[in-house]
Amino acid sequence: MLLAAAPLPSLQEVPLQAIAGQLAATGPTRLTPDGLAFDVQENFAILLPLAGMESLQVDYRATGNLLLSWGTGDGGRIPSPSLAPWHHLVIAPGNGRATLDLITTPRWSPERVPFLFLQGAGSVVLTGLRARPAPGGREAWTLRRDEALRWAPLRIGHTTINHLDPPTWKASDGVFLFDLLGIAFAVIALGGALAWLALRRRWRPAPFLATAGVAAALAGNVVFLVRAWPALALRPVTDPGSRLRENFHMDPELGALAALARESVRPDESVGIQTKASDWFAWETLCFHLAPRRCVRVVPEAIAFEGLSGSGRLAADQLDVVIYLHAGVPLLPGYSPAESLSPRAFVARRR
Repeated sequence: MLLAAAPLPSLQEVPLQAIAGQLAATGPTRLTPDGLAFDVQENFAILLPLAGMESLQVDYRATGNLLLSWGTGDGGRIPSPSLAPWHHLVIAPGNGRATLDLITTPRWSPERVPFLFLQGAGSVVLTGLRARPAPGGREAWTLRRDEALRWAPLRIGHTTINHLDPPTWKASDGVFLFDLLGIAFAVIALGGALAWLALRRRWRPAPFLATAGVAAALAGNVVFLVRAWPALALRPVTDPGSRLRENFHMDPELGALAALARESVRPDESVGIQTKASDWFAWETLCFHLAPRRCVRVVPEAIAFEGLSGSGRLAADQLDVVIYLHAGVPLLPGYSPAESLSPRAFVARRR
């Protein structure tokens, strides 16, 4: 817990002017008096020419609700940003500072370079950048990575509801914590029972089995608590809109749009959700959070629109509001944006 909260030592300032010409990005970047600027439309990736770094600290100014994921690549391409354990952070509009741990990201090595992957819609200016180099020598950075992975905070992602990654003790050799605890259990239980047999001439394994089992379980729980503590949300938030804006880690723009819709759509109004044809998650999520309002999915070519599980059919002229999110097609005719997060995420009302 102390490691997670402590400031990064040995940070080195990285002049943005010095690396601006060596960047690789999926879209245009521009160097401004404030820093390195770029626009995000759905997604944007950038490779930083900083091989051999184990941590970054980024100062930024953002508009829009964005999801920042990070990791390392080989310099030629950007790997999947959501490989387990998924390293990500919700970026809210305004100024902020993010500390990005690289050494615990998938496939990290000193030869790889960091990448930033942003999803959503808005603009970003990187106003400052600092980095901490990895220890020199293969043996040193291998030991450092093993230690970092051993105590790395749990990373909450879309697979967390189904499973947690098994904790490692020495990742470089493929040794898991439970392997070590299993050996310790066997040594305590068997060693205690044999010692008792030798001293008292009686075979009584039960007390030693119980002691070894409790000790191994407590040790595992302590390690889990240390790793889980940074991920716990211990500040209760009573306002539903604030909870949606702060905690929709998979898609912060969707969470912010759900909060905006809850605040702007009256309970007696009928709502249509217009998203990409393949994006079932967004429209179902929006309808779920707008209950008990009547809510359907807008399919432009359909005669009538259906709600969750094929229920609640409504025609286009029965809708009071259309919520639009990156649909990739024009807004349903007869409506115009009333309240917006971005040009592609807004609440529209009948003209």
